[in-house]
Amino acid sequence: METAAKTREYYAFDEVREWPVVDGWSVCPADPNFRVSVHHEARIHPSVLFGRGATVKADAVIGSGAVVGSEARVGFDAVVSTWAVVEAGAKVGHGAIIGFDGRVVAGAVVESGAAVGAGARVGAGARVGADAVIGSGATVEDGEVVKAGVVVGA
Repeated sequence: METAAKTREYYAFDEVREWPVVDGWSVCPADPNFRVSVHHEARIHPSVLFGRGATVKADAVIGSGAVVGSEARVGFDAVVSTWAVVEAGAKVGHGAIIGFDGRVVAGAVVESGAAVGAGARVGAGARVGADAVIGSGATVEDGEVVKAGVVVGA
């Protein structure tokens, strides 16, 4: 059953668990070189777009229209990942990391290589620049812009 819809560098799918699993990676039926790793307990809306090599841990929640870029990781830095959330319409760039209990609110953008620490929150419409770090428990307010390479609350 073909459930993948290809866009330039992303795939969306109805259910990750329908993709065949090879060496722990879910493999897109339309492109065997395109792999993502999504824990079977993660809750993913079918409209989410994933880039190659994206990884989502258990208990993560990713809302409608969100984008998780290639090599991005959601729900990391914990022995047991808990409730990392990427809300509807949010974008997580290439190689970005969202720590456990991290929250990227609707419409927010976390650019390539940025890190959102454990329990940190990126507000609605906020933008976290490339390679910026939002420390554990820190908050980026709605609409705020954090420039590339800046460290907040670490």
